[in-house]
Amino acid sequence: MRLTPGKLFILYKWLFTKQHTTAAIDITHRCNLKCVHCYWWKEDHPPELNDREMITFMKGLRAKGLRAAILYGGEPTLRPEICRMAGRIFDATLAFTNVTNGFPELENGQWILSLDGPRDMNDRIRGKGVYDLAVDNLVEASLPPIVHMTITRLNQDRIEDFVKEMMGLPIKGLGFSFYTPDRGSNDTGLFIPLEERNRLAIRIVSLRKRYGEKIGFTRAMARQFLSHGDFIKWNSLSTCPVGKIVRCFKSNGQPKACTYGDNADCSRCGCTAVAAYRGAFHPFDYMTLRVILGLMVPEYQVSGGPVK
Repeated sequence: MRLTPGKLFILYKWLFTKQHTTAAIDITHRCNLKCVHCYWWKEDHPPELNDREMITFMKGLRAKGLRAAILYGGEPTLRPEICRMAGRIFDATLAFTNVTNGFPELENGQWILSLDGPRDMNDRIRGKGVYDLAVDNLVEASLPPIVHMTITRLNQDRIEDFVKEMMGLPIKGLGFSFYTPDRGSNDTGLFIPLEERNRLAIRIVSLRKRYGEKIGFTRAMARQFLSHGDFIKWNSLSTCPVGKIVRCFKSNGQPKACTYGDNADCSRCGCTAVAAYRGAFHPFDYMTLRVILGLMVPEYQVSGGPVK
């Protein structure tokens, strides 16, 4: 495992300070898909900085002490040069993609591929033919990506089917988040009530026991989502720990309150970043730290065997 001094410094700041370390950037205002559950389509889409402006913007963030970056969109692969430069500017870079355009160069970074179930379910959510194209590109990737599933009312009964399929592919790991609605929205067709979500979180932990550490969802992470557990300790903008270490930006470089947008309903948040951060460090949990290391270090391998 190659944990560089820069990444060690980021971990140190996460553990021992409350300083911002990470920039979450919508590097584009464009997307080639329109997934039915996607928060991004509900937001405003200001003009994006051109390549020169965006690179200058990222270098400025790095100079201000933001040493890690998470690339969002829209679809980041529509701007391959920005992806390439982000991997050089920041000490650690994650990029979320639908991978229909393949995996551009991301030096010392980790691609996270968004899929939302087996072929029939994924294509119901993301569009016909998306699953097969994504899997074809996944198989050809030079480094195995992490696959991420957003759990909604639509796909909550297909989680294990999806896990079985993914375990047969060359992936690095499989992560999960829950759909986060906007404030005041009903979204009964997508949002899973908290009491039902409790059971799903526990269910995913049982899948980790069965399929191994490639399921990047630990018991400590599940506890963060439990309505009778730690959820009430962080489910507001003022108490969100990720908000204290991550600064979020629109495609024009202007700040926004959260990756999910200025109107995200924190009281019903399903963000796995919070679950991983709190699960790893509050209190310290080695197994969840391993999940974070898998995100930060592309070469870091996790076990495929059952968790004891």
